Amino acid sequence: MEHIRLLALYFLIEFLTGSIMFSYLIGLLLHKDIRKYGDGNPGGFNLWHAGGKVAGIVGSLLDFLKGAIPLFFIVKSGKFSTFELNIIAIAPLLGHIFTPLLKGRGGKGVATTFGIWVALTNFRIAILFAISLILYPIIFHKGYEESPEYNALRVVGSFTFIGVFVYILHKEFLLAWFLNIMLLIYSHRRELSDIPVRLKERFLG
Repeated sequence: MEHIRLLALYFLIEFLTGSIMFSYLIGLLLHKDIRKYGDGNPGGFNLWHAGGKVAGIVGSLLDFLKGAIPLFFIVKSGKFSTFELNIIAIAPLLGHIFTPLLKGRGGKGVATTFGIWVALTNFRIAILFAISLILYPIIFHKGYEESPEYNALRVVGSFTFIGVFVYILHKEFLLAWFLNIMLLIYSHRRELSDIPVRLKERFLG
């Protein structure tokens, strides 16, 4: 029972850490509501639009760090089984996407996802995810047009593909990967649902 309480405590800490919307808060410091820019996402990309490149980089870095740093120390502590780490690892992403700070309307979770997989796999899967994001448009759509819909497909498609490497290199974290991809699909659901409409407009006019 004591161990279950400890697990719940760490999960809650991770969730609350993930729910801190750094980009949104930085926007407020700059007297801007970043939800009124771009696609309305309270993340680093819209902070970039609203407050400039430096602010956007800082916001994205903090979103990355909140996924990486607490989880890194939890993994190193050795207090939890692999299955329990799978559960704890997803907590900051849940906090980011369903943040109480914005009544459950959080961000997309890409930067936080990178942080989680840096902590879980000592950078391996995070680096492969980054490479996949770079190669995706080259392989599948060279010269693609930048759009929220295509970027959503790029993120979800790349992380789905990364599941192969998780299976090969870190099979113990397949559950975390599965939960992660489900949350990324959810956070990008609006853009993904618009893809058939955009394709119809492009090819049928």
